[in-house]
Amino acid sequence: MIGRSQLPENYQEWNQRWGAPAGYEAAAAIPHPRRRLNDPDPARFGPFAFQFQVAAETRVFEYPWAYFAAKTEPGMRILDVGAGLSGLQFILAQEGCEVVNIDPSAKEDPGGWRRATSWWLTTDNHEEVNKVFGTDVLLVPRKVQDSGLEQGSFDRVLCLSVLEHVDPLEARAMLTSMADLLMPGGLCILTVDLFLDLKPFGILNRNYWGTNLDLHRLLEGQRLERVAGNPHELFGFPEFDYDQFVSHVGDYLMGVYPCVTQALVLRKI
Repeated sequence: MIGRSQLPENYQEWNQRWGAPAGYEAAAAIPHPRRRLNDPDPARFGPFAFQFQVAAETRVFEYPWAYFAAKTEPGMRILDVGAGLSGLQFILAQEGCEVVNIDPSAKEDPGGWRRATSWWLTTDNHEEVNKVFGTDVLLVPRKVQDSGLEQGSFDRVLCLSVLEHVDPLEARAMLTSMADLLMPGGLCILTVDLFLDLKPFGILNRNYWGTNLDLHRLLEGQRLERVAGNPHELFGFPEFDYDQFVSHVGDYLMGVYPCVTQALVLRKI
């Protein structure tokens, strides 16, 4: 499926409850995440207030969609691939899940994020946010292919707007590793951006953010079956209808770059 501009009521309520995608109203007055963490009460900004939001326009769909699609329960083991400092990992941990965030962008040296103009994921600021919300999300600063995590040990794997940023061959290798880490019957929750300035909609093969992944090719031969996600709205599938997509583009939730969000759920076979 592709995220629509008209959000379901339960998505709107979830966003309001958790301050998704960029923090509660109080966060607007203090724009830099470092200053929010230095506040006497940083929890008042909400779990989504500590990561710069490049694509907040589509995140209002992605976060609640992923939450409800995952159908998590206390005690489940959750892997969030490329989560950065997203609030979803901390929410799931607060709800009793054992959460692991694997993100190779994490930096060991905290020097950069202490500068007023810089902010990125580090082991230090991730632990700070853990302390703010009383959680114990484990950060693994490696690629999922090199994680060293126990195979077949996760109930859910989440990967939100990550795969389109890497080379298609690496995206496939990442998905294979995610399938390896899932237990049989476990769910993989994916969102993948579809860029409208790239072919077949525009003239470019790649932009600053990445590529339009052929999702059918990405899934082919994987030990994963699609259980949610309309193939008519998944780029690369034989059923994907270019004319129908273009005729409904006004209904889709659009990012500023511009892009829309494809969403699908896969089950480990």
